[in-house]
Amino acid sequence: MNEQNKKIVQKIVLGGVVIKDGKILILQRHKDEDVYPNMWELPSGKREPLEPSETSLIREVREETGLDVKIIMPFSVFDYQIEKPDEIRDATQINFLVTPLSDNIILSDEHQSFAWIAKEEIDKYELTEATKGVIKKAFEIIDKIT
Repeated sequence: MNEQNKKIVQKIVLGGVVIKDGKILILQRHKDEDVYPNMWELPSGKREPLEPSETSLIREVREETGLDVKIIMPFSVFDYQIEKPDEIRDATQINFLVTPLSDNIILSDEHQSFAWIAKEEIDKYELTEATKGVIKKAFEIIDKIT
C-alpha cells in the first residue's frame, strides 16, 4: 500500500502541562508501545467525538496519572503525523497549563515511569522536539506569572 492509498485519520489531542512547585510532570511511554517506546511525553490523549476539549484534557490527565487537575490556560498548539502500515494519523495537539488538585500519581498501563523536571533538566530526557518546545514555553509563562 503506498502513501497515496493510505487512509488519513485526523485527531485532536489534548496535552496537560502539569505544574507543581516550579516543576513539570513528564511520563515515560511503556517499552512495549508501538509508537515512541520509552520516550518521555506530557500526559495527553485523544478527544472523543463531541467531547469538549477541556473535559477531554481533564479525563486524559486523570486516566494517565490518576491526578485531578485545574486548568490555568491553553497556551500552545503543534501538529504531528504518525505513519502506520495502513493509515497516516494527522494530529493537532492543544496544550494546557494545569495544576494538580492531588499528589498521588497512579500511572496507566501506557507508561512505565514519571518525573517532575526543572527547566535545566529538559535535555536529560528523550523528548520530541515539539514536546521540548512546549515545556520550554510553559517555563517561560511560569516565570512571568510567578
